[in-house]
Amino acid sequence: MADQVINWLLLLRSGKATAQDYNDFLAWRAADPVHENAWQQLTGSLAGSTFGRLGDAYPAGYPAGSTATQPLIPPPPPAIAPPRRRFLAGSLALAGTGAFAAYVGNAFYPLNNVAADAATATGERRRYVLSDGSQLLLDARSRVNLDFTPAYRQVRLLDGAVTVSVAPDARRPFLVQTAQGTVRALGTRYMVRQQAQRTVVVVHEHEVEVETMAGAHGTIRAGTGARFDNARMDTPRAELMAEAAWEAGWVDARGRPLAEVIAALRPYRSGTLRVSMAAGGLPVSGHFPLDDTDAALDSLQDLMPIHVRRFTPWFVSINVAT
Repeated sequence: MADQVINWLLLLRSGKATAQDYNDFLAWRAADPVHENAWQQLTGSLAGSTFGRLGDAYPAGYPAGSTATQPLIPPPPPAIAPPRRRFLAGSLALAGTGAFAAYVGNAFYPLNNVAADAATATGERRRYVLSDGSQLLLDARSRVNLDFTPAYRQVRLLDGAVTVSVAPDARRPFLVQTAQGTVRALGTRYMVRQQAQRTVVVVHEHEVEVETMAGAHGTIRAGTGARFDNARMDTPRAELMAEAAWEAGWVDARGRPLAEVIAALRPYRSGTLRVSMAAGGLPVSGHFPLDDTDAALDSLQDLMPIHVRRFTPWFVSINVAT
């Protein structure tokens, strides 16, 4: 909810918000009391803090003489006894500033990474060499935990994607564990990505064995890839090799929905990349650089019937062009 509040705040204070944007914002606040409460708590506490005075301003271009009456910052609360009022104001300002600082910090380095054995920040790919000689290449905003015992070597993929180059060890299999199952290899190179409700595996060398959480088994050979969920694995296909293009810093789209391409760009860009449902379903073909997301967005806009709106460097919205 804090993310939604900050996104609205960045949009409305960008100087580029339209009357329709503001109407959408008012509808969002009215849709659920939780939205209104979160907005008032966070923006009320940010007012007068290091973020600066937000003011009771409407977005630029809002029609003069409008009947809208809700300011961006709610009116002051009823009077409270002075000592308690000072305490509450200080607490709210500290909480609000902390929330905003956490949001900004998380845009560059995911807060969950602090507790991980190996992790990457926004826009970062990093290679790790493990104690057995195996290597990990982590995609941006990825994190893993390691569990090496005399019986096995296990990498627990918590977020993002990892490519492993496995050092042979006949006594200890190498396992990559995800939320949907386990990918097992003795000596090979393969990529594993954790997605929502499923895992993607791409094999560069030799083969791997997949076991889902429900106990289903499958084999994926070199030059192919497959997806699996808790219950079953899809048939391996060569075209899924494009899922590993991030290793070289690219998104390789071959008729993929725009929403998937944008999802691949998000770990490489600080802030919010929002794509409408209509635009997200459009098919995309081409190669787009991960390390220059602005160039990738410009290329997509040139190739497709979409409009990319940059409200701030941290807030970009993509819609079907009119």
